[in-house]
Amino acid sequence: MNAILAGPLAGAARVRPDGWLTTPLTTDPALAEAQARSLIYRHHPAAPGPVRCLTARYRTATFALGTPARQLLKRHGDEAAYLGEVLAYQLLDGEGVLPELHSASDTSLTLVVNFLDEKADIDRKDGFEELIAAVAAIHTAPSRWPQHTSEAMHSWRLPATGNVPAPAWVREPTEWRELLQLTAAAHGDDHVPLGHLDLKADHCRRQPDGRLALIDAETLRPDLTGLPDLITLAYLGQVEGRSLPPRWVRQAYRRHTNDLGAQWSDASLVRALTAFATATGLASLHSVDQ
Repeated sequence: MNAILAGPLAGAARVRPDGWLTTPLTTDPALAEAQARSLIYRHHPAAPGPVRCLTARYRTATFALGTPARQLLKRHGDEAAYLGEVLAYQLLDGEGVLPELHSASDTSLTLVVNFLDEKADIDRKDGFEELIAAVAAIHTAPSRWPQHTSEAMHSWRLPATGNVPAPAWVREPTEWRELLQLTAAAHGDDHVPLGHLDLKADHCRRQPDGRLALIDAETLRPDLTGLPDLITLAYLGQVEGRSLPPRWVRQAYRRHTNDLGAQWSDASLVRALTAFATATGLASLHSVDQ
């Protein structure tokens, strides 16, 4: 799994050591901004100006484009993260859960999307349920894919992933296989198990039409099921001043996924959660199985 320093999935992921990225980006905002102008000129000529650096980190950098900002340039230092984010935009096209993608460049590892400045309030119960509904839409998206996308993702279907050895980071392969079997029973044998979103309050924004969107999808993977995200939702419901019962989070998730075609029973969802925890060495389910 991708590295997580601490928090909802502690124990189920390894921390990458410092220096793992061979070609880090500059952390100097002025230099990052100058580099972004050059990249936009060469790879995103239709993007608006001026360019303003928002964040300059060794792994990613973001830039507001236009005054007022209308679009956002995101630059990756890690090719795998860039490809993962572009894949997410392709797999979730039409779901309305991500900002609109305007352009992407495999050469510069950059993409331009709509700039969403308004944060979605997930502290309220109805706002948090909007987040749950967006996550449910992502997890069930494969059932609505056009034929060409389904064919392209054929090798990621559950029968294919279930017939190969468990990933090296899985501690209990038997529990992992049961997790995949429970997921197939809920979503169907042709399901591609999308999951592992980078869910946090700051990534929940409002689109111009008022819908909630997630502004970071680079960690989405087609082989982890949606269970890590449900666990993270339960965690988010109990931190930063929130007091949303984990059982309510689980029931809301089950209702939204089933409304979109899944067939989770409460018992099978709880069993899948415990199988994920046992298989991966997860430190805590944050009471979402209670």
